[in-house]
Amino acid sequence: MICGSRVAIAIAVLVAAGCSTAPRTPTPIPRATKAPQPLILYALLDRDVRLAHLGHTASPADAGTVVSAGRPVGDLQPLPAVLSDRYQAALVDAEQLYGKQDYSAALATLEPAYRDEPDNPFVLEAYGRALYRLRQRERAFLVYRKLVDLLDTEWAADAGKAVTIDLWFVDAYWKVGTLHMDRSEWQRAAFEISRALAGGFMWERLAVDQALSYLTKAYAEMDRRDISKYYAERALERNPRNTFVKRYLDPLSRDSKE
Repeated sequence: MICGSRVAIAIAVLVAAGCSTAPRTPTPIPRATKAPQPLILYALLDRDVRLAHLGHTASPADAGTVVSAGRPVGDLQPLPAVLSDRYQAALVDAEQLYGKQDYSAALATLEPAYRDEPDNPFVLEAYGRALYRLRQRERAFLVYRKLVDLLDTEWAADAGKAVTIDLWFVDAYWKVGTLHMDRSEWQRAAFEISRALAGGFMWERLAVDQALSYLTKAYAEMDRRDISKYYAERALERNPRNTFVKRYLDPLSRDSKE
């Protein structure tokens, strides 16, 4: 699916106070024994966040403006009926192939579109997603980085000093964040993963577990042990069996007692 094409968002964005959403994990995660605390996104804490392509809200005038902490978010605006004048059929065919997990065929179908429309965000998203699934992570990084930079340039004039999250491409922020993790670019990884969380993951409920694990690692690598500990604790609230974050939490807990 092209990101967001069939999923409506109904979340509460909590930038200063937090936000919560949902990573993909191979096995079911037990439910937390108590309600998780609101999630603070430290990478966005001192920034206003503007949501692009936000549809129905409590107040129609609020759509696309800077979202205050705790303000409820509405639905996603529908994608354009035509995503490419020349390659609409290729995008549809690639989507069907992707759904069948034939990622190589999807990539081949998209090659002409990517060559001829390298600045079409919908082409970039579909092409990068196929590369990501094929584990061609270096190529996927270049495509996703170009897409996110393109979106940032598009919204820069309207956003001012705010951080813009294009709700049509939330998955792109997540994917490029994971690819920054591969490259040990911890600050950029934390920023993009936080943008994905603030925009609302349009995945299954369990998606947040992996995102919190990555934030734990990223902040530990940046020697922000206090923040790393915070995300480890939030991860364990949601998934008490998350062994990945425990290896960061235990030494951090010992340090805090010294």
